[in-house]
Amino acid sequence: MNMNQFYDLLQRYALSYGLILTRLTGMMVIAPLFAGFSLPLEIMVILLLALGYVTLPNVVIPVSLPLPIITIVGSALYNFFIGFIIGLIGYTIVSAVYVGSEIFGIQSGFNVSGSLDPTMEESPLTSEFIYLVSVYIFVSLKGHLILYKAVVESFQKYPILISEISFKDISGQYVRIFTDAFLFSLQIALPIIGLMFLINVLFGILSRLVPQMNVFMVAMPASTLILFAVLVGMIPVWVELISRMVYRLEPYLNQLLSK
Repeated sequence: MNMNQFYDLLQRYALSYGLILTRLTGMMVIAPLFAGFSLPLEIMVILLLALGYVTLPNVVIPVSLPLPIITIVGSALYNFFIGFIIGLIGYTIVSAVYVGSEIFGIQSGFNVSGSLDPTMEESPLTSEFIYLVSVYIFVSLKGHLILYKAVVESFQKYPILISEISFKDISGQYVRIFTDAFLFSLQIALPIIGLMFLINVLFGILSRLVPQMNVFMVAMPASTLILFAVLVGMIPVWVELISRMVYRLEPYLNQLLSK
């Protein structure tokens, strides 16, 4: 191999490595665990570079060089979009838990109390607690590895250089995933909404039967105690629901990447 061939090979590998990093970056900017400030920036950069290096042997290297600058820029945006869609699916699943916990917090009144989170400013205690539980389950069930595997396998359907994308298929599949996630969030919140309705009806009846009783003084602490007991009792159920949703992550991604 002469110097010109070596230089050409080096250029092709450098281009491929850079485009792989853009696809991984698209996934990591929104995927659970990676997104936000869950990990220090230095760790994120090192992890990104390492994952790009590991992924490089699994990618077909572009043959024709040099490429027009518009093709390189378009390929970078194209790879970022593919990675972003993969990460968005994982984010949608975890966000469904957060939406359900927000509804729970609003209905129970627990959202009145907040905690100062240095990474996400002020956040409700119940929502943050249930969200952290969902992220823990996501990681324990290797959801982050499923997302990385999907990025690697995506190069088989969506090559590293810019090509045609069926936005209709992607949007249709994501709408189905979003619908499932919304129904999942309702499964978390509906028992609490129903319980709060029954509690309010009960205290309404008591206020009619016992007019001397100060319902407002009794209802608030009683509702808080009941809902706190329900929160503790519902944790195993929520863990099961979250696990079931994470198990659906791989089939969702397979549908997206199916040829």
